[in-house]
Amino acid sequence: MSEISLITREGAFKRAERIRREYEAIYGIGFDLERAFVSLENLVPTQVELSEGKLLLVLQEIKHGYDAPIIVIPHGGRYYIIDGHHRAFALKKLGFDRVEAIILKPRSEFVPGIVKTAEKEGLKRLEDMKIVRD
Repeated sequence: MSEISLITREGAFKRAERIRREYEAIYGIGFDLERAFVSLENLVPTQVELSEGKLLLVLQEIKHGYDAPIIVIPHGGRYYIIDGHHRAFALKKLGFDRVEAIILKPRSEFVPGIVKTAEKEGLKRLEDMKIVRD
């Protein structure tokens, strides 16, 4: 198995800034970054599979204080995960009900591509993702 590295808290904020710039270039609209705690029930995954090895590592690290926020984009009253699927899933499994998130907030209405991806894959909640062995 290859070395699994987890993003740091600082790395998550840098990644959110990079994603913000990429989205502005792709969609031609402005985005603001906001921090908030969001309900795990309001999250929609945008990837089908989770790595079992990485999930086990994240579960262990959260118990020792790992707290990198996830990155989400709001649409239709839900938050679509851009980055942090393993962290969100692990927190839910550990009994948490909220997660710290960096919210990529569009300054005008549009439908992000990942919304279409989630719909196409039939993803509506965290439990819809499959855990796969590495």
